[in-house]
Amino acid sequence: MELEHRTLSIVDIDTRQEGNDHHIVALVAPWNATYDAGSYVERLGKSVFDKSIKERGNDIPLMHGHDRENFPIGRSYQWEKDANGLIADFQVAPTSRAHEALELAKNGYVSGFSVGFLPIRNEEKQVEGRRHLTRVEAKLDHVALLTAPTAPAYGDAQLIAARAFDPDDTTQAPRLARWRHLLNGDY
Repeated sequence: MELEHRTLSIVDIDTRQEGNDHHIVALVAPWNATYDAGSYVERLGKSVFDKSIKERGNDIPLMHGHDRENFPIGRSYQWEKDANGLIADFQVAPTSRAHEALELAKNGYVSGFSVGFLPIRNEEKQVEGRRHLTRVEAKLDHVALLTAPTAPAYGDAQLIAARAFDPDDTTQAPRLARWRHLLNGDY
């Protein structure tokens, strides 16, 4: 099977400096959005990445583009599901390349992010003569920040925040709940 990519647009980036630990929080898999791939319409099932997260939850890389020749710029730190989709909290690596990507994101130069996955199991049906796929299980290989203009696959998904995070700061617990208002459009 070939690795597939789905590009998601970025909106609402918020940056905070709290210690030396930087994180990017993103909605990576919207439940109710569809992607028109031309020959089929795709939707992500609510358990599509569960096995990947169970097996490698804190080791899914955050890449700069889909550049597998270079080291990642971060890795997954925490995952949460809510009514909108799957939310990922990525810890940014303490490298100059990773901090450059973080600066690009917070200053609006990053146009999107993309999930890279291998489809494992699908449910298929015909709707008005078109093939509709629901991805039931897929191996989540990586998530990538993109700096080139691309057309988003799932327009409802978005980067929620690019921020610094101090894991010992009790005022930030729970981390993801702090940013939930952005998912719901409460600005």
